[in-house]
Amino acid sequence: MAQPQPNFTAPIVSADSTVLFSAYGFGWGYCAFTLQSEAVCEQLGAADGTAKQLLLAFELGKRQILQAVERNAVPGAGERVALAAADLMARD
Repeated sequence: MAQPQPNFTAPIVSADSTVLFSAYGFGWGYCAFTLQSEAVCEQLGAADGTAKQLLLAFELGKRQILQAVERNAVPGAGERVALAAADLMARD
């Protein structure tokens, strides 16, 4: 039986155009993440750093984000994990 995929909270764009979100994964609980606008533009295809473009790219890039979250989640750390552009690169 396959383990359920992590669930995401709704992303929030901060004043400095950083995308903030959390994910919940079976077996490791909640973990908070940040994505710099440059990484969202570079790897997820946002046209610019506006909130509208960043949130659209987040929604369209959830598969890549899911893979990055699964590789970088630090359960119980209590601090946000910064995901870089390299974390979002597709790996097979």
